This record gives sequence, structure tokens and C-alpha cells, in this order.
Amino acid sequence: MKPTLELDMFSVVLMLFAIILAYRSVSTNPRNRWYILSCLTTILLLVTELFAYMVDDVGVTNLIFFHRITNVFGFALSPVMCYFLLYFIGYSHYEKRSHLLVLPLVFNALFCAISYRTGWLFYVDDMNVYSRGPFFFVSSAITIFYYFLCILHLIKTLKRYEASDRPLLLFILIIPLLGYAAQIIWPWVLTLWPGIALSLLLFYLFFQEQRYSIDALTGLRNRSIFMRDLSNLQHSCKVPATVLVLDVNDLKKTNDSKGHKSGDELLILASGLVERCFRSIGTVYRVGGDEFAIISVNTHPDSIENALSLLATQMELANKMRDIPLSLAIGSAACESCTGNIFNTYVASDNAMYLNKKAMKKETRRG
Repeated sequence: MKPTLELDMFSVVLMLFAIILAYRSVSTNPRNRWYILSCLTTILLLVTELFAYMVDDVGVTNLIFFHRITNVFGFALSPVMCYFLLYFIGYSHYEKRSHLLVLPLVFNALFCAISYRTGWLFYVDDMNVYSRGPFFFVSSAITIFYYFLCILHLIKTLKRYEASDRPLLLFILIIPLLGYAAQIIWPWVLTLWPGIALSLLLFYLFFQEQRYSIDALTGLRNRSIFMRDLSNLQHSCKVPATVLVLDVNDLKKTNDSKGHKSGDELLILASGLVERCFRSIGTVYRVGGDEFAIISVNTHPDSIENALSLLATQMELANKMRDIPLSLAIGSAACESCTGNIFNTYVASDNAMYLNKKAMKKETRRG
């Protein structure tokens, strides 16, 4: 048995183990469905690679059909795994773009099917000898496109993770790239899919660990991390800080009238807009069911006002395309020094948010 066969079979076992782990918490973490699909696709690709060894027998002409079909199937599935992984990583971010993102998959599948006869992507000759076609790079480019989107999304959201976690996350991302580079340089060394299998398992373990600090729905840091950061500032930071508290108005009404999925969509929209507007000047947290908070340290008040103005503009634009408008009650408070004051500042900001909420309700009744 070749070492590559042993590696593939070991990778299948890893994927089955990962699927069992992910399935156990799929009801509480819906994004795991995308992870499970990634693992299942990887298993299919590994099995396809194993089958390719069996039919890659030079001179055995009755295996030509199976050899070609195996390559069609393998090349067609390759970007599908990265497509599912992209949705797992950016669960809330890419949900609305599914129709556009599926187009490269359709093109790749058609291109692979055509290559059965044309040899554009791969060629299996009359002696059952496999060789790369002149457009071999097409399927690889589509696969890399989805994987690049995964990397891009994670880089954009690196600020959400602890500084000590970022090198580990980047290392997990690099593993498949190393396997792919090795396979391009030495075509007989098939390390791409075993590398992806290992990376997938590490991805799951990493994101499971992040559940203790990251909110599963929005991807923002959660309340426990917010309280920890407040405590750290309270004891060690002497510079000024601003704390903002934001509450999504009428979330319960949305859940009752339109269903919890619509309520989740409202929270995802709110979190995305708030993070986009405050990303450069503060850290955004989800601290309750419909409540968000921002800590901005040593930031000029004008920068806070500009971010709030941008948020108002972004909400107005978003609401033009929504049946259920997004409305936020906002309160803020500042302190000259975090030491001994930051928790009081948070309480003052929370109180200011509730005053703003009451004022908005009164304005709605008058209207």
C-alpha cells in the first residue's frame, strides 16, 4: 500500500471524527451544518482519490471510462469543499450572496464534464495514462478563489480574536496551501486533501474553543469578554475611554410577528453595521439578546460622533431595502481615566441608552 493511500484513509477517519463532533452541537450552532458539508465533501474527494489509484493502471483499457469519470467527479467537487468552508467561516456574512457565489461552482462542473471529451482540464489517453490538460489551472483557480475568500474574511475579522489566537488561525489556513504547493511541485506527492482534512479538523477545534469568547450568531466578542476587558481597563488603564451601549428596538415584536429567523437577521444586520462603523476606533461586543456595546479607548470625541453619524447613514440606506426597519437606541458616556471609573461609565452609558429608548418610543407614539 502506498503511503499516500494510508494518508488518505487516515484523513477519512479524521473527517468522520470531526463530523460526529460537529453533529452533536448542530442544534445550538447552525453554522456547523456548513462544516459538516465541508467534511462530507472532503471525504468524497478522498474516496475519489483512493478510487483513482485503483483505476490508474497503464494499458488496462477497460478502466479508461472509470478513470475519466473519477477525474471529472474529483475536479468538479474540489471547489465545493471550499465553498462550504466559506459559509462556515463567514456564516452570517455570506448568507445573502449565495446565488452569486454558486456561479463559479456551476461553471467548474460544466467545464469538468466537457473535459471528459476535450481533455481541456485533464486527459486520459487510449492507454489509460493520465496527464494534465492545457487548462488544468481553471478548476484550481476556482478552488483558490473560494479559499482566498475564506482567508480574506478571516483577515478582516482578526481583530475579533485574541492576539495569542491569531498566529494559530493563520497557521491553520496555511496548511492546505503548503499541501497544494507540494502537489504542484511534485505531482506524485498527493498531499492536498490530507492537508485540507487536517486543516478542517483544526478549524473546528479552534472555533469550538472560540465559542467561549465569540458570539455564534454575530461573530462579535461576547459578554464574558466584554466584562473581562472592562475589568482589565478598570485596573490598569489610565487613559480616557468612551463606552457606548446600543439596543435593537422592537426585536421581540419582530420575533413574534415575523419569526425568530427575521429577528436573527435584524441582529446580524445591526452587528455588521455597528462593527463596520466602529471597527477602526473601538471594540464591538454583543452583551445581551438585543444589546451591543463598544469600548473605545483614548479616542477623540469627534471620531465617536463621526462613527455615530456614519451608523445613522448606513441604517437609513439599509432600511430602504428592508420590510422590517432597523432601529437602535444608543447611549454613551466617557471617563477621563479608566482606572476605577470604567464600570461606572458603562452603567452611565446603559442608563443613557434607556433614556434614549424611552424618548424614541414617545416620538413614535406622537408620530
